[in-house]
Amino acid sequence: MAEPLHPSWPAGTRLLQVDDVQIDLRYRRVVRPEHESELPQRMFDLLLLFLAEPHVLHSRADLFTRVWPGVIVEDANLSQSVWMLRKALGESRKHWIRTVSKSGYVFEPPQPVTAIEPAATVAPADTPTNKVTAGPTPLAPLAPDPTPASTPLAASDPSLPGASPAGASLPGMTAANPPAGAVTARPRRPRIAAWLATAALVILAVGGSALWLHRARAPAAATAQASPQLAIALIDVEDKAAPGDARWPVKVLHSWVGWKLESLPEITLMTEAHLAADARHLSPRIVFLSSGIDSRDPTRVFVRARFDEGGKEHSLEQKGTRAQLPQLIDALSLELLAKLVPARAHARWPALALDTATAQRYAEGLETLDRRDWVATSKILQDVTERAPRFGLARLQLATAYSRLARASAAIEQTRTAGELLQPAPKEVMALLKAEESARDPLRQANAAAAFGALARQYPAKTLYLINQARTLMHAGKLQEALAILNLPQWESEPVGYRLQRLLHLASIYMAMGDPARARDTARDAEALAAAAGKGWEQERGESMLLMAQADTFELQEKADFQAYERAAQQFELAGDDMDALYARFLLETEKPGNAPSTRLDTLLVQARERGYRQLEVEILRTVAYRHYREGDMDAYRARLEQALATALTLGNDDSRYVLELDLLNEDFLRGRFDSADRRLTSLRASGQQGDFAIWVAQFDAVVAMSRGQYTPAGKALAQAIALVGKPAAGEEPSAAAARLACMQADLDLVKGRLENARTQLKACGHQPSMQVQANLGEAVIELLAGDRDTAKKQIRDARTELAKTPDNNPDRWLVDLWVASQLTRVGEAAESDKLYLAVLPHVRKAGYGWLIALTETGLAENAATRGDWVKVRGHVAAARGQLAEDVWSLSNRLDVVLAVAALDEGQTGRALELMTSVHARAHRNGDTITQAEIHSLMPSGVELGECTGTRRSALVARTGLRGATLDWLVKPSKVDAPLLIAQHRIR
Repeated sequence: MAEPLHPSWPAGTRLLQVDDVQIDLRYRRVVRPEHESELPQRMFDLLLLFLAEPHVLHSRADLFTRVWPGVIVEDANLSQSVWMLRKALGESRKHWIRTVSKSGYVFEPPQPVTAIEPAATVAPADTPTNKVTAGPTPLAPLAPDPTPASTPLAASDPSLPGASPAGASLPGMTAANPPAGAVTARPRRPRIAAWLATAALVILAVGGSALWLHRARAPAAATAQASPQLAIALIDVEDKAAPGDARWPVKVLHSWVGWKLESLPEITLMTEAHLAADARHLSPRIVFLSSGIDSRDPTRVFVRARFDEGGKEHSLEQKGTRAQLPQLIDALSLELLAKLVPARAHARWPALALDTATAQRYAEGLETLDRRDWVATSKILQDVTERAPRFGLARLQLATAYSRLARASAAIEQTRTAGELLQPAPKEVMALLKAEESARDPLRQANAAAAFGALARQYPAKTLYLINQARTLMHAGKLQEALAILNLPQWESEPVGYRLQRLLHLASIYMAMGDPARARDTARDAEALAAAAGKGWEQERGESMLLMAQADTFELQEKADFQAYERAAQQFELAGDDMDALYARFLLETEKPGNAPSTRLDTLLVQARERGYRQLEVEILRTVAYRHYREGDMDAYRARLEQALATALTLGNDDSRYVLELDLLNEDFLRGRFDSADRRLTSLRASGQQGDFAIWVAQFDAVVAMSRGQYTPAGKALAQAIALVGKPAAGEEPSAAAARLACMQADLDLVKGRLENARTQLKACGHQPSMQVQANLGEAVIELLAGDRDTAKKQIRDARTELAKTPDNNPDRWLVDLWVASQLTRVGEAAESDKLYLAVLPHVRKAGYGWLIALTETGLAENAATRGDWVKVRGHVAAARGQLAEDVWSLSNRLDVVLAVAALDEGQTGRALELMTSVHARAHRNGDTITQAEIHSLMPSGVELGECTGTRRSALVARTGLRGATLDWLVKPSKVDAPLLIAQHRIR
């Protein structure tokens, strides 16, 4: 049970004072002279603990127990919370929270914490201020879990004898630890807040878009606006008994005039659902639209609009032949617009570029759009655009369907074309179209937010602009700015539509900030509001229910009510949204406890494929792939990834494609397919992706270069990745990405002989629990290279104890085991090393991981050399080289050294000298200081390798401290026939 808090302030205290900072206990705010910040609940609980117990060392374990009682959370949550508290306190007060290395934190304010009487209050939380709610920047939208649940397969590499566990292999990215990207399938339980941000944003990113849709959903506010806002409701009046030819034109009229009205900044368009739920704010003008056959002349048709004005009914009508229907609809839309908005009477608009048959087909597409049948909508509207290539509105609506189906590239292209075709139009309409075009592109969310922000400032009465600005800021990762908008005081007086959108966005942001309790409460408020609003708000209710399910999963994990996903799915079905219903059931299968294969996933995969939900098909395929991965079936794992990639390519979804390409790049490397890895890297570099994705690509660049001994390019790639991550602020602990990069930097420093630099990097690496084993093993390598073999042995034993907690058939463990085995050889425990190699070998052979097979065979060759079994040495060397299509330095140097020792033992001194000279020359060119030092250890004082004399060899050891970088574990110096070697050297 968590230890209770014993504050020093009286019960009922509203405010606390610490130096020049006030803590508002009621509204969870930190108020300092220059700024104020509202904190999420867990973060505020942490601050209260510090305030109640200042000048006390709080261990990390104690803080987890007291602030997150009964909840399994990542170590990174605490680091993020401390970072946010320091940010909330302000730059000049960050030192109040002091980090005690590997121990915890101490809160050291300069003055005592004092209570303030309630009268001395700050402004209430809903008072408009320049408040920015504290919160970390999330990962890119739709990102999988970036923190591994266990030791990552490709985070370590034993191929370099002196490398630390992250050495010269993939930078921590495995099937269980993919980079950020667009595919939302997750192979593991969610363990950090950033993952939940992506899961929460999925629904709002594709289901709650505030871009203009047919029959737009959200009404705007009329309170305290800069100019009056005219609310208009378009209501279709259909004669069900009339023939079909008489009914469909009203749908086209509604869509065409509705787009024009909604695009104008002075108009708010409402639906029947808005009227039923909340029309009191705007008192909308109701316009009844109808179409039919002229009763006097059955060969003629009409379209009509009726509305009241000044207590008098007005009726506008256009009549003509059936072939003239598009022209009649176009003319009536202009006439109606002039009547409703006289200031726009002379505005120029594009023509309705349709013939009658295509207009009727378009009406069918509008019906499927109303039903949220995105597959059918995309097919029908694609047909419409082929028949009427100049009709821009169909392209805009087709872009919406493509977005829902995750066809991002196609959606962007259709929106761009729509903007070109929907001209001439008022300048405000064109500005809105440009903003919508940016909003379709995941890489241009910040641009879209700026465009919507400019519109919101120019037309403050159009609250829809503000909603769109907050949404795109959220997707751009600018959570604080989005919160500042969504916490403006006007929202409580808004109609239902906007209040719902605000609550859904807020819930998603709280999830991204690692505050599932607040996210759940906010989503619950949205669900209650949608339920009270009644018919027409079933979709928003489903979104609220799904957000609540996700928040519960994050906070309660195995104790969560997983059937909440099924209830959300049923609610989506009530809304007619089959795709989101299927998605909710997919989340149920991926989030519920247990690792047993789910046959339900196979059923969902079939349903997604049959119904045309190709993006969901990609996600399910990737999830099924991870199930195969955990079972060790690498062939099936790769086959599913390839299927997912092929589907993503068909979709034109670059975000999904790039994430899957990274998965397969990892596989290329582990299988020893460097040519394929190079091709993928070239493609990924050219993708233009940013953020976490770009960090992964730079890490891969560094890993591949290090494996080839290209340490200068590797250093540049690594520096690029580090720059993308950025430096933590003073007193702030490194992020998971920074920790991974620190492990890799330690590898590079070790190769260069910079032991102290490597030790510093390993400290940063070890701040992440998932990297702690690698950091400890890296420390063992440093001790071994420095000549302290006993300490290295102890650290290796401790690391093995930790590794034993991971099943030995887990792919995440294989590479680390291989690294441990190589170090056991170097501390004189070759027999124990052999056991480890032979335990791993069947697994990596079954997986087809040529790189890992080559590493295993190389280690077995070294162990055979320690026994002088040269027949087996040559067999293992041949097996290792047979697995790789090219000469990879990080293996070839070890193999050549073993063959050189074999030649020495067999009296082939000329061959031995030739091999050692070649290895030394390449090591010198590459800057591999460790390999140079190891070769030196075999050389008698009278033998020079190139320009490397005995004096220079001594200087190298003195400069680097590499006293333990020798080959005495492989061959005793007494076995080297020094006179013969010197004589052979002179002959050469």
